[in-house]
Amino acid sequence: MSRDQNERQEYRCCIASENSAGKLKISGHVYDVSVLNTSRTGFCIRASNSVANKLRGKRRPILLYAGETWEVELKSRFSDESKFTNLGMTRVRDLTKFTQPSSWFSGLFSSSNYQSDPTFLAFLVLAFLTAIISLPGIGDSLGTAPKVREVIKSVID
Repeated sequence: MSRDQNERQEYRCCIASENSAGKLKISGHVYDVSVLNTSRTGFCIRASNSVANKLRGKRRPILLYAGETWEVELKSRFSDESKFTNLGMTRVRDLTKFTQPSSWFSGLFSSSNYQSDPTFLAFLVLAFLTAIISLPGIGDSLGTAPKVREVIKSVID
C-alpha cells in the first residue's frame, strides 16, 4: 500500500448520545437533530426524514450545537428503512457570536494600554505621592503622616 492510502484525511470524534442534542435551522424554522460525530471540516447529524427532505433549497442551513453556530452545507445523505436520515454536513462559516467577559474591572481597563494611558500614569503618580507623604520620616517633617494615618484608620474602622 502506498502512503496516501494509509493516511486518514480526517479524524472524526464520536459524540455520546447524552451530548448529541443540536438544532438545525432551515429557512427560519428550527428542528431538533442529533449530532453523531464531528470533525475539523464538518458534522454527521441524524434528522427525521421530514426534516431531511426540507434541505432541498439553495439556502444553507445553520447548525446550533455545543454553544457554537455554524453555517453548513449538505454533502451526503444516507437513508435506511427507519424514520431517520444521516446527513453529512460541511462547515462553511462560523457564526458563533463572541462575547467578552464583563466585570467592573475589565470594563474600566478593557481598551487601556498600561504603558501609555494617561489615566493609569496619573494613578501611578498619585500612588507614589501618597506613599511619600505617608512615610514616617518625610511625612512627619511635612506634618502629613498623622493625617494620612487618621484617614487610613477611619477607612479600616
